[in-house]
Amino acid sequence: MVSRIVLELVRRLEEEQLISREACDHYEYALITLAERVITIGTIVLIALIFRRIVPTICFLVFFLSLRKRTGGYHADEFWKCYLGTVFTYVVLMEIAVLLLKNPIFLYGVLFFSIVLIAVIGTVNHPNMGMDTDELNESKKAARLLGFLEGMIILSLTVLGLDGIYVVYMSIGVILCAILLCLAKIIKQEVKVK
Repeated sequence: MVSRIVLELVRRLEEEQLISREACDHYEYALITLAERVITIGTIVLIALIFRRIVPTICFLVFFLSLRKRTGGYHADEFWKCYLGTVFTYVVLMEIAVLLLKNPIFLYGVLFFSIVLIAVIGTVNHPNMGMDTDELNESKKAARLLGFLEGMIILSLTVLGLDGIYVVYMSIGVILCAILLCLAKIIKQEVKVK
């Protein structure tokens, strides 16, 4: 559905000579990606508004999306699978957040383990990315640095006494990245650099 709308839009842009034929593929990819992100993040924000968890959700999204961009991890093969999986995962995480708020020792243990996993693995080279050796090494460095930085931010905010729900949501962002990274490794959803 999203693809068809974007393809029609790009076709019309080309007909009106607003873009060149050579640029069509780039526009299609960029617009499909943008539309899918807007739909997915919009749904998560809507759910957060309904459950009155908008600020914790924004904390989660900032930590998760910034780290996910660098780590990679599991990717569904179709948008609808990704969308449903993401929304379902977010709803489950909202429930898990309540449990983790009551068990901070467990939360910090899992968070520490997740940061170590990110430090060890770094990045998964997904087939759609196809990074070369230099790009992969830079991405791994960035993922490790950001994972450490996000861990330090969470630790600092905990020491400063920030409301625990925000800390939990930030931590879940890091933990989910580590889970998706491991899942991609387990199902061998990566390309090896030669």
